[in-house]
Amino acid sequence: MEKLKVHILRRAYRHTYIGRRHMSIDDFRQGLPKHERDMSKIEKTVKELINEGYLIPMKLGRVSINPQMLDKIREIV
Repeated sequence: MEKLKVHILRRAYRHTYIGRRHMSIDDFRQGLPKHERDMSKIEKTVKELINEGYLIPMKLGRVSINPQMLDKIREIV
């Protein structure tokens, strides 16, 4: 799995953004090196994770972890 995907899943899992609790896509920039903080790349990766079923889209550019995929996410993280 890509480094950016692992970073996004690890950040959401560590802060327990699971199910009804959600976080902004902009917050995934934190913790990345400055040369990797490209929002277009982050948004594209988040959309891929949504299509794969790892994340659930919420309103207004927010996402949370899909509780049904929690076991797979624990293995990745």
